[in-house]
Amino acid sequence: MKEVYVFEVMTENVTTCALDTPLKDVVKILSSNRLSCLVIIDNDVPVGIITERDMVSILADMLNDVVWDNLSIDHFMTSPTYTISSEVALHEAVEFTKEKNIRHLPVVNENNKLIGLLTQTNLVNGLSRITYL
Repeated sequence: MKEVYVFEVMTENVTTCALDTPLKDVVKILSSNRLSCLVIIDNDVPVGIITERDMVSILADMLNDVVWDNLSIDHFMTSPTYTISSEVALHEAVEFTKEKNIRHLPVVNENNKLIGLLTQTNLVNGLSRITYL
């Protein structure tokens, strides 16, 4: 059976934002692009991630009258975020996401710079490739 690696199945064009991006702008980006997550970067290095799960928590806080209008995304993101190398075998990536209970995993190069995103959809598509090889 041929080994499949993260770089073969990852999403390469990742939508990102900076630490100081206002939450309302993040919501607009997620909504208008129909994204399930946004990677937060600092000098091209992933420093956090905001996901659909985080947005549900934010909504719950809003319903409890937490003032959030002027806060940037660094108040809400999951940080530090887990990352993975593009050279990792897909079966290892699957185990890692299961172990950490995560659905979105920024992919980094040897300098820890963001080069992709591994999602549950990528994993399913990659695993189906293994099945048919």
